Amino acid sequence: MPQPLELKSRRLSAEGLTGWEGKPYFAHPDLIAAANAALTLEMPLLLTGEAGCGKTDFAFAAASGLAGDDRHGPATGTPLQCYVRSDSRARDLLYHYDALRRFGDAHFGGEEGSSRAGEPRNYLHLEDLGKALVFPYLRVVLIDEVDKAPRDLPNDLLRELDQGSFEIREIPVGTAEPPREVEVGKPETYRHTMARPEGAPKPLMILTSNVERQLPNPFLRRCIFFHITFPGTDSLRKILASHLAELGEGPGELFLDRAVEVFEVLRAVPSLAKKPATSELICWAKALDALYHAEGVLSRLELFTRKQVGSGSSMNLPWKRLPALGCLIKLREDLHRLGAVGA
Repeated sequence: MPQPLELKSRRLSAEGLTGWEGKPYFAHPDLIAAANAALTLEMPLLLTGEAGCGKTDFAFAAASGLAGDDRHGPATGTPLQCYVRSDSRARDLLYHYDALRRFGDAHFGGEEGSSRAGEPRNYLHLEDLGKALVFPYLRVVLIDEVDKAPRDLPNDLLRELDQGSFEIREIPVGTAEPPREVEVGKPETYRHTMARPEGAPKPLMILTSNVERQLPNPFLRRCIFFHITFPGTDSLRKILASHLAELGEGPGELFLDRAVEVFEVLRAVPSLAKKPATSELICWAKALDALYHAEGVLSRLELFTRKQVGSGSSMNLPWKRLPALGCLIKLREDLHRLGAVGA
């Protein structure tokens, strides 16, 4: 029998991680191993998985886990965040150049505006990926839903992924440059080639994808990949308990058990076009807790679990009577499959 693998060194631990709401994040050991590989090799971590399974939240969890390491500097507690759109370009993630404002200053700003327009640095500011690349210590940067971007965007980032530097084309080559040390956020220190200080680590880039389309192979070769599988019953209960900690013991414990049980029965309904995700379970449970008296909602959930055992089929359950079903089911065709149209 093979010996269990033991890490020689570990930079990120699964213990004590918190997501963006400050709630505990329960990371699978294999996800932590993938993140540590990305840190060690200074490569991006590409995460896939069902929508709502915690891909985005892991960037916040990783940042919280690295914040206690003095080697990484004081600002790693929260990630820098880049949200990709269908028209995003690589430059949009690195910096913004306000050409319109410069034109206005040059033509309508008088002597003062004309003088200001002579310096392109006055119209530049770094976006979050650009900031992460030039920080003198490690930052976690989230690039969310990278598969939504135009196909060229991932490939256009290859140089930045490999070298950890980028060019600001609006600052011409040969322009008088400031001292090598870059003070992030101060345009007067920007150079044509922006690079992190010598000896500083590359940022931990966490990219998420819903696999709406295939990413380019050259881009994938430069990533560490991990697929987040849907949590099992015990993990779902732990996640839900962390978001509803005020329920405590007694009826609250029973509510958690029944809510997870009904949720898993609903996910097992065949041919649902969109199965509810972990985030929707949390919203549903919060709605039940806030809107209904505990005894009534628990009685309704127990009725569902008894009927499921008796019928043996999730399709035969009276889904129309499930409280706050709209928190879990988001498509009319799925309501129709459940016999819950008009619920």
